[in-house]
Amino acid sequence: MAHAQQDAPPAATSGAASAVAGVSYVTTVSVVGDDAAVQKIVDDTSTLKSLQKDSPPGAAGLVGRAKVDIERLAAALMATGRYGAIVDVTIAGVSVTTTSAPDVAQRSRRLVPVVIKVDPGPVFTIGRVAIRNAERSTTLPRVEPAKVGLAPGAPAPSSAVFGAEAKIVDQLRRDGYPFAKVANREVTADHAVKKLDVTIDVAAGPRSPFGEVSVNGTKDVDPAVVRGRVPFEPGDRYDPEKMVELRDELAKLDVFSSIRVKEGTEPDAQGRVPVMIDVEEKKFRYVGAAAKYSTTDGASVSAYWGHRNLFGGAEKLRVEASASRLISNDPQDYEYAVKTSFEKPGIWGGFDDLLAEVEAMRERPDAYWRDGVRGAVAIRRRLSSDLSIQAGLEVEASTIRDTFGEKDFLLVGLPLGATFDNTDSKLDPTEGFRATLTAAPYFNTTGDAPSLNIIKGQISAYQKLDEDARFIAAGRIGFGSVIGPSAIEDVPANRRFFAGGGGSIRGFAYQSASPHCDSSQPTPKRALDCKKDTPVGGRSLLEASAEMRIKITDTIGVVPFVDAGAAFDKTYPDFGEDIRVGAGVGLRYYTAIGPIRFDVATPIMGKTKNDPLVAFYVSVGQSF
Repeated sequence: MAHAQQDAPPAATSGAASAVAGVSYVTTVSVVGDDAAVQKIVDDTSTLKSLQKDSPPGAAGLVGRAKVDIERLAAALMATGRYGAIVDVTIAGVSVTTTSAPDVAQRSRRLVPVVIKVDPGPVFTIGRVAIRNAERSTTLPRVEPAKVGLAPGAPAPSSAVFGAEAKIVDQLRRDGYPFAKVANREVTADHAVKKLDVTIDVAAGPRSPFGEVSVNGTKDVDPAVVRGRVPFEPGDRYDPEKMVELRDELAKLDVFSSIRVKEGTEPDAQGRVPVMIDVEEKKFRYVGAAAKYSTTDGASVSAYWGHRNLFGGAEKLRVEASASRLISNDPQDYEYAVKTSFEKPGIWGGFDDLLAEVEAMRERPDAYWRDGVRGAVAIRRRLSSDLSIQAGLEVEASTIRDTFGEKDFLLVGLPLGATFDNTDSKLDPTEGFRATLTAAPYFNTTGDAPSLNIIKGQISAYQKLDEDARFIAAGRIGFGSVIGPSAIEDVPANRRFFAGGGGSIRGFAYQSASPHCDSSQPTPKRALDCKKDTPVGGRSLLEASAEMRIKITDTIGVVPFVDAGAAFDKTYPDFGEDIRVGAGVGLRYYTAIGPIRFDVATPIMGKTKNDPLVAFYVSVGQSF
């Protein structure tokens, strides 16, 4: 083991300490073998170095600081498997472990020379490993030492032993032993052969299934809603992942400020694992506002009011209003929307939710003008913690003016959808996947325009490249297709696909990466001026984005990115048409409510006269 003097530094009363002058010193480090890794350990661990500008009170204070350093450095070296390390500190050439060290330090003038001497010795490896059963009444499932990080011959840092104990317990809990624990540990460093022998005694306890679930802390929320989110039944095999899943499902209800899910420390009378849920309710009513701006899409503002527990069953009601496209001095170009949404969890089973929404809107993008109302109702069923499916009914009535004229549409649709999300964060994921897919047949009940089928989806992937998630690679692919109508004018303009702008291909003007009308081919009853290269939209879409999210500090990050894609006139993407590519760099400021995004982008392929040289985007949240 590392050799370190155990004497504690002499104590001083607060009054004496305040009267003793500080001792200035200079520290040097001497490492046998000039091992750079050991040098870094010393630099990162030594208080003599980190506090060198903060002079200790008197010689006794300096000696005390040096003795603390010996203990800290010995422990840090053992953590790397160097159990034979020798650490000493000298003051003016005298070891601080001697009784004369304080007097020598006191007699020294000006800067006192302090030398940290380290002989790290070899890195020990794992020797004999025994994982034994501490209970005679039960049979211990086999645990392979190599699978818990104790492979013979591997480096033997002290963290490997503690980590192995945690992995053993985790493995047993996954195997259905909820009360598993480490009963005893014996670790011996054999200095003759430079090996660490490890013996771990494990008490697995009984293999117990889940028991009854109790709920505490609910006042205005019906406890039945909480129990409905429990992803297991009494008698099901114990699985610690189900405990994590339960907490995540309760958090999705958005009615609790605090959630604690814990299991009993011993079996109940039936030999099962009791589960306790302790919650604290949050304020149910809330209000808020948001704003964002980009040089291509203009400014937008929104405000909302909501209730999280409308009837006591965690029902959500939200009313929001917004104004956007505030880039023009003409109020006729402004867009408005009012939307009311409602969600009722657990209408049949615990994981069957009712969703409903009604909205009225006025849209004024470059491609069309639209005034309309829309209503939808759907049932969402959660199949697993990551996967849910949804089916519903949608009705939309709109009056649309575009370059082809003015038309009224009354669409009745039956949208179907699926969502998969195993990311580790909703606001700022570092790993995992997100995928959405919707398919909807729409029947047009007015006019001669045919009915249509719309398919669209998006897949996003996130992967951290280091343990601290300072570097995150993120990618996205979006696609869509309108099947049925043979001509673009038979597709309602708001159902066509458009590309370009802050939420699409950054660097390009809003909707500009889309098919445009051809002013050389006049159309009857043209409502919007085609001479301005008005986008008309497409019947298919393909987009892709790639980002490298780099954290400079805990609150500041930079994000270089590339976006590519386009909307196409044909039913399926036609790569013979122009593909637009934009690139840029973003700044992120990380807050408790999510990152604040500031992106700068420029077109690098497919730029037209209508696209800016540089575009700016500001909003809350990552781009995808």
